[in-house]
Amino acid sequence: MLTAIKKYKAAAVTAEPGWFNLEESTRKTIKWIKEAGAAGCKLVAFPEVWIPGYPYWMWKINYQEALPFLKAYRENSLPSDSNEMLRIRNAAHENGIYVSLGYSEIDVATLHLAQVLIGPNGDILNHRRKIKPTHVEKLVFGDGAGDTFEPVTQTDIGRVGQYNCWENMNPFLKAYACCQGEQVHIAAWPIYPDKTTRTPMDPYTNVSDPNSDIVSPAYAIETCTYVLAPFQRLSQEGVRKNTPEAKRDDCETPDCYNGHTRIYGPDGQLLAKPDKDFEGLVFVDIDLDQCHLPKALADFGGHYMRSDLIRLLVDTRRKEPITHADQDGQLGKYSTSERVGLNVPLGEEKKGGAQAVPTSKVSGAEKMQGLKAFPKEPNGVTA
Repeated sequence: MLTAIKKYKAAAVTAEPGWFNLEESTRKTIKWIKEAGAAGCKLVAFPEVWIPGYPYWMWKINYQEALPFLKAYRENSLPSDSNEMLRIRNAAHENGIYVSLGYSEIDVATLHLAQVLIGPNGDILNHRRKIKPTHVEKLVFGDGAGDTFEPVTQTDIGRVGQYNCWENMNPFLKAYACCQGEQVHIAAWPIYPDKTTRTPMDPYTNVSDPNSDIVSPAYAIETCTYVLAPFQRLSQEGVRKNTPEAKRDDCETPDCYNGHTRIYGPDGQLLAKPDKDFEGLVFVDIDLDQCHLPKALADFGGHYMRSDLIRLLVDTRRKEPITHADQDGQLGKYSTSERVGLNVPLGEEKKGGAQAVPTSKVSGAEKMQGLKAFPKEPNGVTA
C-alpha cells in the first residue's frame, strides 16, 4: 500500500481509564474515538493497557494485598474476540479513523500487554504484545510471542509503528522499527509518578520525567519519526480504587501522575504538551514530508547503517508448548491472530474459543464456518 495521505491531524489520548471495569473502559474508548473523529483526526493513540487501566498498584503493595486487585483486573481484561472489542472496531469504522489501542489482553488464562492497530474500516491491521513485561509486571502479565512482535504497519497515512513503555527504550526494538522505515510512532505509556516520588535507591529511569522528556524524544531523533506518547491520568477516586481498603484513609494525591503526555516531531522537537490538569485529546498536525531531511542526515535503517557489519536476527514464529508434526516431520505453523479471532474482517465473528491450531491444518472453509453479523453499538453508549 502506498501512502496516499501525507498531511493529517492525529491525537494522543491523555485521560483516566475505567479502572477494573471493562464496560466503562469500552465506553470511554469509544468516547475518545468519536471525539477524535469529530475533530477531523485520521489517527488516535491510546496509552499502554488503557483497558482496564495500568495496574500500578502492583508496584506499591504486597502479594496478599494484591490478590483482590489481581482477580478483578483479570476479570475485566479484554479478550480480543469479545463483543467489547467488536464495538471498539465498529467505532473506528463509523468514524473512519485509525486507532492504536493498548489493552490488557486475556488469552485463555494469560494476560498480555497488548496493542492493536485498527483500520478505518474496522479491521485489525496489526496485533502485538509487549515482548517482556517490566520487573514486577511479570507477576501479572506473560511474554509476547514471535508472531505478535511486529511493530510497523504500512497504511495510507504512512508507516505506523507501536511499542509499549520501555520497549521504546530498547535499542534492538528501535533498530527493528527503524529498519522498516517507520514514519509515525505510538510510544504508549502507562500511569507513571514523577520524580518527586523517587527514593535515593530507585533508578531515575523508573519515574515519568525521563520517559516523557528523554526516552520519547530520543526515539524521535534516532528513528526520524513523529512520536505520539500518550500517558494515562489518575484522579483522587482512581487512587482510592487502586489502594487496599485498609489504607484508603491515607491515600496519596494524584498530582504526581498527571500531565506526562507528549508529541514530538521527527527531529525530536516538542510539538505538544498538555497542562497537568488537562484531560482529553492532545492534537498534532502531521506532515510526513517533514521526515525527509532528518532521514537524509541519519537514516539508521538505510544509508547510515552498515548491514554488512551489523545485522539484527529476528524470529517472528510463534512457538507452542504443544507443536504438531506431520508424517514427514514437518512442524505446524501457528498464528496468534487466528487463535484470538483478530484475523476475521469487520462484520464477521469466528465462533469457538481460543485454541492453538496449526494454520497449515485449517482449511479455508473451516475458517469461515460460524460467522455472524457484526453488532452495532447499543443505544445509550455515547460520547
